[in-house]
Amino acid sequence: MWAATVVLTAIPMSLTTRRFSRKSILVVAVALFTASNVMAALAPNYETLLISRVVGGLGNGMFWMIATGYVTTMLPSKWRSRGFLFISAGANLAFIAGLPLGSALAAVSDWRSGFLIMSALTIGASVGLYFLLVPVPNPHSEGAAKKNSVLSDSTFPMVLLGVSGVFLVVGGGNIFYPYIAPFLIEVSHFTPLTVAAPLAAYGIGGTIGIVVAERLGRKPENLSRNISLSILYMAAMMVIVNLVAPSTIAVTVAVALWSLGFAVTEPLFGQYIMELSSPRLRDFAGAMRTTAWNLGIGGGSFVGGLLLVPLGIAALPYIGASVLVAGSMVALIARRRERALAAP
Repeated sequence: MWAATVVLTAIPMSLTTRRFSRKSILVVAVALFTASNVMAALAPNYETLLISRVVGGLGNGMFWMIATGYVTTMLPSKWRSRGFLFISAGANLAFIAGLPLGSALAAVSDWRSGFLIMSALTIGASVGLYFLLVPVPNPHSEGAAKKNSVLSDSTFPMVLLGVSGVFLVVGGGNIFYPYIAPFLIEVSHFTPLTVAAPLAAYGIGGTIGIVVAERLGRKPENLSRNISLSILYMAAMMVIVNLVAPSTIAVTVAVALWSLGFAVTEPLFGQYIMELSSPRLRDFAGAMRTTAWNLGIGGGSFVGGLLLVPLGIAALPYIGASVLVAGSMVALIARRRERALAAP
């Protein structure tokens, strides 16, 4: 429900909120997270809990619609990769720490406590954003006419190409990723208890990958090349995970290196899309990116689930890798178009 809400609302919200302050939208987005967590914590029934997920999805789509464009507008080119580092690191660390911390809290208390704690944290985040975040100019505040629609923007075709690459990368990765724990238990013979080790390695690899992405993102002119190489690396590591699966040590290392590749690729794609976008298109591009991200998660997981029974779990890395190779081709096409547009 969360992902469906993002997919259905992110792009329309980017169009309907164009005239509003960018900072205000970010504050409202985090406030929606607060409302979602409070509703979930106090939910008297399943229907209310479901509505809370819709509200949270609205906040999520609104936040990522604005956040990457905000960094691009606020920071000079040489600092943008570092800005993307902080955004990506926050999301990645939350993903790594959220599940074990939430599970531990639920074990000593109940599941509602986690939502209440998140409510308090998001209230603090909203207040911090309101008082500390530097406002940025709104490119739509001075009367954008119909001739300035997103479809007529000269940067739209390249942005669309970048967004399609995000969809393929996230989709290809998620053909296999949701089934990594069953794969490790079935093929590598981890137990439900010891499988935590390679999953922790996945998180560590992802954290290191974000730092690597910051380094690779320092030269915007090399972004498309670095993206293509990182996707191919990610595809290769996905296959290697399967090849070394009989060895618990080797597969743990391979899982970490695979995660590193994904953590490098996605922030670079986000930065690349923002670098390609005109100022007027950045929010819309951010909305398309988060839509593609959530479609990739849902679509990849769905395809993996469909193929799991007829082909077996060991086939999923190869299928996911083939989709990733298609994503690398998109990056190469983008690089060729960049050069063609830059030619005199």
